Formats: sequence, structure tokens, C-alpha cells
Amino acid sequence: MSKWYSFNIKNELLVWFFAVSILPLILVSVINFFNLKSDYEENTKEHVSQILDSKVLKVKNYINGLKDGISIISMLPTTLDNFEKYSSEFNENRRNRVYHNSPFFDKVVEEEGFYGIFLIDLNGNIIYTQRAESDLYENLLEGPLKDSGLAWAYNRTRALLNTEISTFEYYAPSSEQASFISVPIFKQKQLIGIFAIQISKQRLFDVIINYKGLGESGEVIAGYLDKKKSVVASIPLRFKPNAFNDHFVLQSNVSVADDTPVKKAVLGNSGVDISYDYKEDKIVAAWKYIPELRWGMVIKINYDEVMQEAYNQILFNVLVLLAVIVVITVAIFIVTRHIVNPIQILTQKVNSISLGKDEPFSEEVSSLENEVGELAKSFNIMSKSLQESQNTIKNYATELEYKVDERTKELEEASEKLQVVNENMKKTLDIVDEYVIASATDLDGVITEASSALSKITGYSKDELIGKKHSILRHPDVPSALYKNLWKTIIAGKTWYGEIKNQKKDGSFYWVDVIIAPLFDKHNNIEGYSSIRQDITDKKLVEELSVTDQLTQISNRLYLENIFKNELNRATRYGKIFSVILLDIDKFKSVNDTYGHDVGDAILIAMVNILKQYVRATDILGRWGGEEFLIICPETTAINAKVVAEKLRVKIEEATFEVVGKKTCSFGVAEFKDTDISSKEVVKRADNALYEAKESGRNRVIVAQS
Repeated sequence: MSKWYSFNIKNELLVWFFAVSILPLILVSVINFFNLKSDYEENTKEHVSQILDSKVLKVKNYINGLKDGISIISMLPTTLDNFEKYSSEFNENRRNRVYHNSPFFDKVVEEEGFYGIFLIDLNGNIIYTQRAESDLYENLLEGPLKDSGLAWAYNRTRALLNTEISTFEYYAPSSEQASFISVPIFKQKQLIGIFAIQISKQRLFDVIINYKGLGESGEVIAGYLDKKKSVVASIPLRFKPNAFNDHFVLQSNVSVADDTPVKKAVLGNSGVDISYDYKEDKIVAAWKYIPELRWGMVIKINYDEVMQEAYNQILFNVLVLLAVIVVITVAIFIVTRHIVNPIQILTQKVNSISLGKDEPFSEEVSSLENEVGELAKSFNIMSKSLQESQNTIKNYATELEYKVDERTKELEEASEKLQVVNENMKKTLDIVDEYVIASATDLDGVITEASSALSKITGYSKDELIGKKHSILRHPDVPSALYKNLWKTIIAGKTWYGEIKNQKKDGSFYWVDVIIAPLFDKHNNIEGYSSIRQDITDKKLVEELSVTDQLTQISNRLYLENIFKNELNRATRYGKIFSVILLDIDKFKSVNDTYGHDVGDAILIAMVNILKQYVRATDILGRWGGEEFLIICPETTAINAKVVAEKLRVKIEEATFEVVGKKTCSFGVAEFKDTDISSKEVVKRADNALYEAKESGRNRVIVAQS
């Protein structure tokens, strides 16, 4: 069936020009659009992740600073004196509604930036508040504040004797959202009460609420799970600033909402992706859980703002593409008009001739002011060259199609390579995350924190590790001297580096490369230790394999050369002696040539079994190369080494080997001399002695001359 454009050469030219020029431009523009879109998305993900990490770190440092500060304040003698004073006056002051302020606590609040200070006795009575609000003299166990954040922190600290912090929620006496940090007060190691502060929300917000780098639509969101399991705003929102005071619900407790960034964050997850926010706007967001406040924090930028520059660039590219298409189309029309119209006239004349009409090309056709007139005058000559021209055009079109296909293939391959690179990068990051083995301990080595990777490699759960000493992982093979050196280093405030063999829960072992560093408080006192490990079990196994000959399973040449270095050092430094025995299987090449290498390997293994059976326990046996074996004899003279060699020679001569029957060996013995400065000189003299044994008839022991 004929194509519609085959009836008109002008239409056919238009189609082909469109196929070879405009379509590739459109394809390149589409590919560029998706690549540009992907680049903007990935760059923005990295950007919001960096901002989130920075803010989370600032929050943690701020909270930890507050915890450290109030822990110190709670131990001051002035604090104890104030507690005892207000405790003894509690009943009288409550009855008379008398309030006596503490200048010391006023100064602390002013210097530290707290909202307020509380003293609470063990019965739950608030015996002192620095601001003297309506919570003064209330009971946190039975009163109207028993469900407040202050009561929660008090009960936790009293039960666990730890520093505790409550999340932000509405606190009636202050008429605003509030969070509290509480610490125990001890006197002579006995718990006598609780010291608490109310965090200045404005100072905390100053740490968090900063929109630098977030553009016009960027926003910092923090939320917590309330008693209804809904996510409530913990800080004022950029585009809804009153939400914080209105108990604004960022996400209700419905199953379909678990995929939103803020819900993921409060549930303890971290990540970065394209999602939707509480306003149902499409966003690029990064989220993370802050355990210190039990908050989930989200850094997000509207997707449309992220992509605006990309959209502008894409629009520009589209306009340029349209302009190019228009220019090409107009050019095609002009070219085809100048080419096709004269050809149509010529075609009419040729058709007339093909029908037998004798109409000459002169007159009307030859008078055309273009090449067609010349064509009419010399049609016979041109008819032959016309075929060649058509072939040329066809080849040109084919070449153009090939180049377009080749370029398209290159672009596709480049895109696939980029995808592979991205996938490999993600895999690399996942591997790094999986194998970060870390822990922290107190001053006695009791584990206070443990990573999931540590649990995974040891076989212990986190609950099984935390609260236990690190000795739970100690392998019996590790000498006590190593641990003495370790503790001596870190107690001195220095970082210890080394390799340690540990034991798993199931009794198996693993090797780690360890860095242990002390942790200092703000007074530069050591308060604990942290460690990071890398699993090097495989490396240790490889090291073991690297010094073993794979065929005979005895030491290889590399290991022997290391032993040589040690013996040379001992001999040079302490005046010790040692000797070497170098032996070679006689006529071994003929065995391989006659029976094959499998039989030769079997003889080597059998020979090693004889040598291992009769060498001394203090000697080091190894394969020096091919059918040569070397024995290092520490603290042994050449005479004694000859005795050992002669014994081995006899045992080998008496043995019978499969297939080949009897075999013998020749031996060369050399003793270390003061003039030897390397193992090569000792071995060379032993090798010369071995050569002499071979030349003297084989199956004998020759000692190198001094």
C-alpha cells in the first residue's frame, strides 16, 4: 500500500527533513528535561538534609547544655540550703500564702535564660517556684497538675534518678506551651527532692526557627505525639504562626497519614524524599527524630519553588526548539519549492515522451531560468547520472539516519551509566550505615549506648548490651596486657587505636579495628568513653591465608622472609646464633615430566608430612619455592643443624612414595655470620652448599664453609 506522501515529492521531502532534523531535537529536549528535573530534586534533597542535620545538632547541644547546667546547679550547696529552707517552711507558707523569693535562683534564671525554677519534695509538693505562678504549693501527684509535663518529668526523675525532659504541651499556670527538665537532689547520697526548670521556649525557638537557605516557601516543622497519637505542632509555623499556641494538629491519627514526613519523624524514622505537607502541598522534605525532646523535625521546601528555575530553563528550551522548528520548516518549504516546481514541469514532459508524444524539450522547458532548462537539453546524459545522484541521496539519508541512531544510543547509554552511578552511590551509603559499629560507656566501662550494627555483629540485643560492661565481649585469646595498655591510655585522656579479637553471644569470634576516645564535660573532666569499630575479620583471615602455602599448608616464602628479619635482628642485637637448612628433591623435574603435575604435587605433600613429623618444635618449616624447602633453626649451630638435616635425609630415603617409589633429597646447611647483613647472604651460602651436594652425587648433607 502506497504512503500518502508518495504521491507528492514535496510532501515526502517535508517528512524526511522532519524525521532527521526536528525529531532528534525533540528527543534531546525531553531527555534534558528529565535529567534537569532529577538534578534539581537531588540537589534540593541534599540541601534540606544538611540544614536539618545542622538544626538537630544545635537542638541537641542546647538541650544537653541545659541538662548539664541544671545537674551542676542541683548539686551546689546553695541549692541544697534553699531546698531545706523552703521544705521546712512549706506548710506555714502554704497556709498563709506567703512567698519568699530566692535571690540566688533569680540570678540563675537571669544568667542561664530559664523561664523559671521549681523545687519539689518527695511528696510531690511544689515548695518553691521562681515565678510564683498558680502552680506554687500545688501537688503533682494528686492536684490539678498531675497530668502536666512538669508532673511527668518529676515522676520519671523520682523513679529513675535520671535527668528527664518533657515535651512541649500546654501548661495552665504559664498559659502557654511549656517543657520541663528535672534532676534529682541528693544529700549525702540520699534523694531528698527534685530540682526542675521550665525551658525558655523563645531561646529554644531562636535555635530552631531560622529560614536561611529555605527560600520563600521553606519551613521548619516540629511536632510530637499527643495522648491521642496525633502529631501536634511543637514550634510556631512560618505560614501559621499561631498554630503553636492553638494546639495545631499537623497530622491526625489515621493509618493513611503514616507516610507523611512529620508522622515518620515522630515515629523515630529519618529520611529525605518528595512528599506532601500538612497543607497538602507537594514538597521536598528531610525529616529526623530528636529523642532529647521526643520531637519529629521536618525541613521542607515547596516543590514548585524548587523546580521554578528548572521550569524557566525548560520553557526557554521549548521556545528555542519551536523557533528552530519554524526556521527549518520555512527553509524546507523554500528549498522544496525551488526544487520541485521545475521538476514537475520536467516530469510532465517526460511522461509525454513515455506516452509516445514527440514533444521536444526546447521552447517552454529549456527556457526555464534554472538547471532544468539545461537538463532538458541533455536529458540522455542526465538520465544516466540521475541514477547515480539518487543513490548518493539515498546513501546520504541512510548516513543521517545512522548518525541519529548512533547519537540516540550514546544518550541512552549515558543515561544508563548515570543511573548505575546513582544506584551504586546509594548502595555505598547503605553499606556505610549498616557497618558503623559504635558504643559509649561510663567511667567504669559499663555500656550506656550501642548501635544496631554492634548488636548485629555481636548477636546481643541492645537491651542485653546496655548496662553491661564491655568485658561481655572479651575473647579469652586476648592478653590482659592489651587491656591494661588500653585503660592506661584512655584514663590519661588520650585516644587508643588498635585491633581486638572479640567474642559473640554464640561463642564465635570476630576482629575489629577500634578507636576509643574519652568524653569530656565542660570542665574538661572525663565523663565516659566512646568507641567506633570496623569489622576486619575477613582481613585477618586473609592475612592468615597470605602467609600459608596453598598446596602444602605450611609457611610460604613471604612468612619465612619475615621470620628471617626477626632472627637477623635478634642475632645482630643480642648476639644470638641461628642456622638454615635448604633442601631440594632430587630429580623432581623428571617426575613432573613422566607422571604429570598431579603426581608431583602428591609427592610435595607427602614430603612435607615427613618433614613436619621430624623437625624440631622450635624450628620453622616453609616452602621456599618449587620443590625447595627451607628450615630456620633458631639458636642452633651449623653442626647441630647438620644433625637435624641428616636425620631428615635418612627418613626421606627410607620412605616409599606412591607411583614413583623411592625419592631422595639433597641438603645445604649454613650458619649466620657476623658479616651477614641480610637473609639473602645466609640463604645464598646454604644454596651453594646444596648445589655442592647435588654435584657430589645427591642424597647428602653439605655444610657451607665459614
